[in-house]
Amino acid sequence: MRRICVCHLITELAPAGAERIVCELARRLDRDRFEVVVAGLRGGAAGDRLARDGIETHVIGVRGKWDVLKLSRLVRLLRRRRVDILHTHLFHADLAGRAAAWLAGVPHVVHTIHTAEARFRPWQFAFARLAAGRCDRLIAVSRTVGRYHARKSGLPLAGYAVIPNGVDLKEYCRDERRRRELRERLGLSSGTVVAAFVGRLAEEKGVDVLLAAMRLLADRASGIHLIVAGDGPKRAIVERFLAARAGAAITFLGFTDDVRAVLSAADMLVMPSRWEGFPLTVAEAMAAGLPVVATGAGGLADVVLDGQTGLLIEKEDPPSLADAMTKLAQNAELRLRLGAAGRKRVEDHFTIDRLVGAYEGLYVEVCRPHGPS
Repeated sequence: MRRICVCHLITELAPAGAERIVCELARRLDRDRFEVVVAGLRGGAAGDRLARDGIETHVIGVRGKWDVLKLSRLVRLLRRRRVDILHTHLFHADLAGRAAAWLAGVPHVVHTIHTAEARFRPWQFAFARLAAGRCDRLIAVSRTVGRYHARKSGLPLAGYAVIPNGVDLKEYCRDERRRRELRERLGLSSGTVVAAFVGRLAEEKGVDVLLAAMRLLADRASGIHLIVAGDGPKRAIVERFLAARAGAAITFLGFTDDVRAVLSAADMLVMPSRWEGFPLTVAEAMAAGLPVVATGAGGLADVVLDGQTGLLIEKEDPPSLADAMTKLAQNAELRLRLGAAGRKRVEDHFTIDRLVGAYEGLYVEVCRPHGPS
C-alpha cells in the first residue's frame, strides 16, 4: 500500500515553538505509513538541522507578503511529490498553502493553530472563515486556543480538534551534571535560588515585565538570580537593562541550544506572557521537575495548574510576579512539590509520543476513503 505523503508547510524554519513541533513530527512519524516533506516560505536554522538529519526540506524563498510569484515553486513541489496532505502551520503558510494545494490538486489540507494572538489581526480570522471549505481539519494546540479562534472566526467550536504539544521526557529530565557545570561557569553557588526565562525575546513573552519584577526583587535583596536564555526583537531591552544596572543578579545567555542545561541549573521557570498558544518551554520545565510562575494567558492556564504545578498571576503585573517568585524562593519544599506534580502532569498529558500518535491517527482518518471530510 502506498504511504501517505504529508507535507508540512510553515512560514519560516527558525528555532521557535511551532517550528520545533514541525521538526518533531518530521523526525518521528512512522516511515512505514508516511512519507514526510517539510517546506518553509523562508529558511532558518531549524530547516538546516532537518536537512542534516536526512529529512527532505525545501525553502520556497518568499521574501515579503506580496512575493506571490514564488507560489509556483510550492505548487510544483506539491505536484511532484504527489502530496496527500498539506499540513500548514502559522497564518502566512496557511494563506499560501491553501491556494497552492488547490492549484496542485492536493486532496487534503489540515491546519494547526499555534497561538491565541492578542494583537489586532482580524484578516486572519476572516480568511479562516472564508477558506473553511478548503481545510479538512483545524487543529488547536490547546482548548483555550480552539475556543479563542472559534470565537474570533465565527466557525463552530465542534469543528476544531485539540492536539496539545508534547515534549520528550528523556530529553528534558533534570541533569545534575549539567546543573553543576552551568552554575559553576556562571559563578553561582549551589545554594543560590535561580529563576530561568527561556524563550523568544518578543512582545508576547513579557520580558519587560520580568525585568520590572527583577528591579523590585533587587530592592528587596531577595537573593534570586535570573538566567535569561533567548533572542529576538526585544533583545535590546535586556541589554539596556544590564548596562544601566551593573551588578544586577541577571545572566543573559542569548540563544542557546542546550535548554536542558538551563532548566537543570534553575529552581523555577518564569513566563510572564501576554499571549500564548501552548508554551513548549513550560512543558519542558515541568518535565525537568521545575515549578512554574506564569500568567494565565492563552494556553498557559491549560498547562500550568495554579497551586498544583505552579503559580499563575495576572498579566502586566510586576509586583505579583515578584511576589510569586519570592514565595517559591523562600520555600524549597513547595518548589519540590509543585515540580513533582508538574513532571507527573507532563507524563500523563503532554508527551511527544501522544502528540505524534494523535497526528498519525488524524492523517489516517482524513485520508480514509469514506471517512469524514
